[in-house]
Amino acid sequence: MYTTARERCGIADYSAALVPALRDHVALETVVLRPNRLNPLALAADARRLSAADVAHVQHTYSFFGVDPLTYTLAWRFLRMAIRAPLVVTAHTVRPVGPARYEGGLGSALANAVGAPAWHDVETFRRAEAVIVHARLHRDRLVARGVAADRCLVVPPPVPRRVPVDAASVRAFRERWALGRRLVVGVFGFVERSKRFALVLDALAELGGVAAPALLVAGGPRLPEHAPLLAEVRADAARAGLAERLVVTGYVPPAEVAVALETMDVVVVPYATEDSVSYSLHVALAQGRPVVATALAPLRELAERGQCLALVRPDDAHDLAKTLGTLLDDAAARGRLAEAARAYAATQSVDVAARRTAEVYARAREAAR
Repeated sequence: MYTTARERCGIADYSAALVPALRDHVALETVVLRPNRLNPLALAADARRLSAADVAHVQHTYSFFGVDPLTYTLAWRFLRMAIRAPLVVTAHTVRPVGPARYEGGLGSALANAVGAPAWHDVETFRRAEAVIVHARLHRDRLVARGVAADRCLVVPPPVPRRVPVDAASVRAFRERWALGRRLVVGVFGFVERSKRFALVLDALAELGGVAAPALLVAGGPRLPEHAPLLAEVRADAARAGLAERLVVTGYVPPAEVAVALETMDVVVVPYATEDSVSYSLHVALAQGRPVVATALAPLRELAERGQCLALVRPDDAHDLAKTLGTLLDDAAARGRLAEAARAYAATQSVDVAARRTAEVYARAREAAR
């Protein structure tokens, strides 16, 4: 398995959760993927190790393999050429179809010359013996572009194992962040533009009739270039009169993630894009948290499987405020949603995902024959 192992990466966390369970089904070696490693000799060495196996499994996201369409395409074409084993790609992100040609200067002209638009949209996936996606929407996107339907398989992201948390740890976390006895609405994960923080702030400003909740953002910018967004969140909170109720922890070390989540009375997943399925959402489900999420296609699909999310209309602060108000006012309603989360975690565990992934490996070997 070719996977990143760096900190502050949801796909690294996904792989770390899945690998121990996979080893109950297959002999597994991990090859560390270093994002944007464009050195051909290093890529060739990685490909040689992957080729020694019966199946090579690449954990994919666009940003791992190049900083722009040209470098992405060169890295992926070289890697695919060098991997001799049957190839499985997990497409954690599947973007909408892009332009047939890139407009711009010399870089765009070179990208077009090496077929970058096609490699971004389809060739990366069409040339694999099997592609794992996490949602039907992503499968539909790839099949519409020419990936064989029988090679494109939906494997829902695994819900990792729950981490036990004692009440004393939650009390200490509350004290550290001066949360007092307030109810806490939480957003967990990186501060990035795929999440609509302004929508959450607008909803909290609208709430009435409940004790004013705090907004706990358990995370921070993953990359330096994301830092301006955090400044925007703070400015939006100040304009909404919520500055004193906003708590931003910054990056949460893995050992504290479960405690941070169990401090939240309600977890909000305010995604604005359908291109991926949030792994941080699955960590919240693992801890049995009541989750409110935007009703985008991948999250509607998740809710269909387990009725474990309260869905709200995209870009509708009033709908979010209404749903949050109901849950914050009603501990029993939060409890029912938390129980549904625990039930979903049992049916979509890492053991279940590992079995399904091993079945994909067998299909890839058969396709290669």
